[in-house]
Amino acid sequence: MRVRRLSVVRLMRAGVLALGLGVAISAEAQQIAFTFDDLPAHGPLPPGETRIQVANKVIKALKKAHVPPTYGFVNGIAVEQHPETIAVLAAWRAAGNPLGNHTWSHMNLNQHSLQQFEDDAQKNVPLLELQMTGADWKWFRFPYLAEGDAAPRKMGFRVYLAQNGYRIAGVTASFADYEWNEPYARCSEKGDRKAIRWLEKSYLAAAEEDIGFRKAMSEQLYNREIPYVLLMHIGAFDALMLPRLLKVYESHGFTFVSLEDAEKDPFYKYDVDPKLLPAPDTLEGAMFEKHLPLPKKKDYSAELAAVCK
Repeated sequence: MRVRRLSVVRLMRAGVLALGLGVAISAEAQQIAFTFDDLPAHGPLPPGETRIQVANKVIKALKKAHVPPTYGFVNGIAVEQHPETIAVLAAWRAAGNPLGNHTWSHMNLNQHSLQQFEDDAQKNVPLLELQMTGADWKWFRFPYLAEGDAAPRKMGFRVYLAQNGYRIAGVTASFADYEWNEPYARCSEKGDRKAIRWLEKSYLAAAEEDIGFRKAMSEQLYNREIPYVLLMHIGAFDALMLPRLLKVYESHGFTFVSLEDAEKDPFYKYDVDPKLLPAPDTLEGAMFEKHLPLPKKKDYSAELAAVCK
């Protein structure tokens, strides 16, 4: 009996790779959705740089890497305090990227009443309606990823989200990118090129480590890799590093998808439908629920806080 042989190309198109004597494993590309918080302004700026320059660098890098339309989550207070930053939102939209709600003042639900938090989220709505006319802006990203440390606040705000047609923009990947933006501004002010090179190296190393960290948890929990939603910030150092960061994910075989497509995965059902009772919506939360230890990952915060001081 003749055994029909399939080419590697055909096997890849079918979603499998042949290994050894007829053994096959999945070859489906892993997926990640980039998202950006704190539009139009995050963190301090290095000398000579503007918010619109930061935004344009981010937009250019996303476009060059063929990243699908990318949600930016807005704190409207920045536009009130610095009206010129409205240009960031306009540029983001002109590039085909959507906007979502991150509350007006980046309020922490754990530290305020439910009514205060709802009012702060609602205050953002006119700005979003103006910028997103005719498009879907009903995605909510919790500032500090704080979804309410007391049941009345947590459940109460889920009711608000459900009644107003929101979905939650979950976060399943983060390497604390925001921690590099302030040191970069300090080191740029001092002209410390050696320190900046360390910032560049450590930033990419942290991203690499986080990929392994997420993969280990996802496979331990689900025997597969879920589509990840990556939390980023529209900071000056993020803008500088984004072209290299995108190549890191590409080198690990990731394909870039939209937030909407990533959250079609069953893992995100509690985010997509706030009417459901909450359940762990981060990989770390799912690990804690099963009493599983987290994989090890380096914490750079102490070194970042000390550099260029």
